[in-house]
Amino acid sequence: MITGVLNSNYTTKFAKFVNQNFEKEAHVFIGITKNLALLDNVSKTGVKTFSVGSVREAKKVFSIFRRAEKIVIHSLFSISDVVWLLLNSRLLSKTVWVLWGGDLYNYWLQEKHSLKELTKEKLKRLVIKQLGGIATFVEGDYNLVREKYKTEARYFYTFYPNPVNFELLDNANSNTQIAHSGLRKVLLGNSATWTNNHFEILSALSRIDDKSFKIICPLSYGDSAYAEEVIKFGYELFGDRFAPLTQFLSSEEYAKVLASVDVAVFNHNRQQGLGNILALLYLGKKVYIRDDITTFEFFDKHGIRVYNTKDILKKPNVDIFEYNEEIGKRNRDVIATEFSEERCIELWRKVFYE
Repeated sequence: MITGVLNSNYTTKFAKFVNQNFEKEAHVFIGITKNLALLDNVSKTGVKTFSVGSVREAKKVFSIFRRAEKIVIHSLFSISDVVWLLLNSRLLSKTVWVLWGGDLYNYWLQEKHSLKELTKEKLKRLVIKQLGGIATFVEGDYNLVREKYKTEARYFYTFYPNPVNFELLDNANSNTQIAHSGLRKVLLGNSATWTNNHFEILSALSRIDDKSFKIICPLSYGDSAYAEEVIKFGYELFGDRFAPLTQFLSSEEYAKVLASVDVAVFNHNRQQGLGNILALLYLGKKVYIRDDITTFEFFDKHGIRVYNTKDILKKPNVDIFEYNEEIGKRNRDVIATEFSEERCIELWRKVFYE
């Protein structure tokens, strides 16, 4: 039996993927959020964290974990999750942590920490050191975990199903009519979080002599106060050439936005925004990311060409639109092969059964 711990509605979609492609009776999912679309093999705890509300419920959850051949934990954010795992450390050798990004980087990118954060990190260190496996498709993130937490956990290369919705993007690409206003489009960042480093990259883009472009800046989720600061700064530098996206769009509408841009620029200081980046590469767009984050190394390893955001930061007048379309076609082919559903099934089979 394989036990998966679901902590969001997104991972509920993953549970459906597992049920459709693997033996349903061999998997049990533990739901720890309130709004799960329940499946037959989801055992819902009725609470948000592992600190279950009754002794009876706690025994039930532990019984499932104890009988499982492998446990898959989807992200490791909550201190309650960390404490529960530490109290049941005998389970850790058969536990695989599916790393999301923030559950690794949030602590290490902060200069100051609260007592709660320091305490959580000490406990987390004890948990990670004993884990049996770590799953992520960016191997550099796994290497960073090994460096920071001195763990010998096995590396599993995998990704969630449908990181790139090929059909949706193909439809958006064929249906999107790009307005001939004379202004090309730059997609900047993916969210209203400080790790996008908006202010630095906006300043650099404002120094480009060629003003025949507008900036589309997704800010619909994250820190709303930070989003307001970015919007104010963007308008100051670019006026009506700055177009913030502050409302959530449907998948179809957002795909049209991605299909309409000419180039995408990301200035993240950690692995972030991979869903956006993969979609843009599949669409054949020119994509900039920083060369000092694990994502850059990942793409280079897989023969996917991306460009270094630092070139924009260093050069006052770089031509960000110059691009060989053959590179875009090759990138698209690699993405289509490497992130297919067949490949996804193959990789998760290794996580579950090896």
